Amino acid sequence: MALGLGVLVTRRIASPEPILTPRPTPIGTFVRRLAPTDTPYIQWVESGRSKRPTFSGLLIQDVRTHPLEFWPEMGVPGLYVQMADYQIVDGWILEIPPGGSTRPQRHLFEKGVYFFGGPGHTTLTQDGRPPQRVDWKHRSLFSIPLNVTYQHFNDSDKPVRLVAVTSFPYVINSVDSQPFIFENDFAFRDRYDGNADFRSSARKGRRNRLVTNFVEDALAASLDPHDLRGHGATNMHWSMAGNTMLDLHVSQIPGRIYKRAHRHTSDAFILLLSGSGYSLTWAEGRYAERIRVDWHEGTLFVPPIYWYHQHLNPSTEPARYLAINASMLVSKLGLRFEDQIEPDLDVVKREFEQEVAGRPANR
Repeated sequence: MALGLGVLVTRRIASPEPILTPRPTPIGTFVRRLAPTDTPYIQWVESGRSKRPTFSGLLIQDVRTHPLEFWPEMGVPGLYVQMADYQIVDGWILEIPPGGSTRPQRHLFEKGVYFFGGPGHTTLTQDGRPPQRVDWKHRSLFSIPLNVTYQHFNDSDKPVRLVAVTSFPYVINSVDSQPFIFENDFAFRDRYDGNADFRSSARKGRRNRLVTNFVEDALAASLDPHDLRGHGATNMHWSMAGNTMLDLHVSQIPGRIYKRAHRHTSDAFILLLSGSGYSLTWAEGRYAERIRVDWHEGTLFVPPIYWYHQHLNPSTEPARYLAINASMLVSKLGLRFEDQIEPDLDVVKREFEQEVAGRPANR
């Protein structure tokens, strides 16, 4: 999906072979989005549907049990995940059999990984350096350093599933060259050079941010207060592996609390780590046509670009979710727009109170 910006086209510069065919799409009262229809990324997805199992949509109800098929490029069962019409980030779901491994990979895009199951390990190999082993377990989270050869191994006697979010769509749209992305031997040694403390290094950044390469357990990790979206909410952003495209953060919603509706111009994959509740997403002025997502651990979903979305937890227990998005990249390009609805819509409050009252544990 292209960046969700309203653009008034007053003049078109001629191009001998235009790549994009803009389709003006209303996304607000005064905002129209020019949605690309024939980007290098879209071409890559469509030409590869016979080569890799592919999901296209907004919601996978449970990544832990969703059907997978053998993915030859990865050497294990998996699913390529194309969400909404995002053009910046994508997703993978892979299942590594007991004692098995993925095929080695190397690529010029960033990748964040969350594990369901374990223990296991990942080897990182920078040219001219011995392989480094990064051990992980159930609920571990980390990011693969850019353009480093890596391979995931399952050291347990049960299957392990991983969910990955990458910046491949942005990179292929930028350079339109698969050899450049997958056959490039440049080593980003300023990001990773086989550092012995890669897994253990951590330092506090500004509020709500930790500079680290590895989170042992994203469900148990400490979070900072963050009331911007709602009373009592907490979150933590992790700056990982020198990333400049992907941002990884976890947010927690207390029981019987909902976050304020907000929207932004960056792609965002949302993976539920705990709790049970629901989220709403809608285009501006079209709340009556809202999409509702009922979620629990393992639910993966996205809001379309620049649609309002709101996360609501009517249960008594806290709910925690992982968001991997491209907010850093979009901000650095000067294309990050966001806002939130204040005060809350009356209809949201009424519906939420009905949800709370209707939960057996809340009566």
